[in-house]
Amino acid sequence: MTTAQTNTPPPGAVTEKVTPVEAKQGTDAPKGMPVVLGVGILGAVVAMFLAWMFIF
Repeated sequence: MTTAQTNTPPPGAVTEKVTPVEAKQGTDAPKGMPVVLGVGILGAVVAMFLAWMFIF
């Protein structure tokens, strides 16, 4: 059986201080969302129209 190696330094070891990484907050507005929404709704309307015409 093998043991997994970790990146944790041993207790008391001097470690290098690095700058913190800022996480993306996710508050940016999606750029293409109105286009995707419009095309999706239009596609659903066309599909429902075709289904209505051929099935009923």
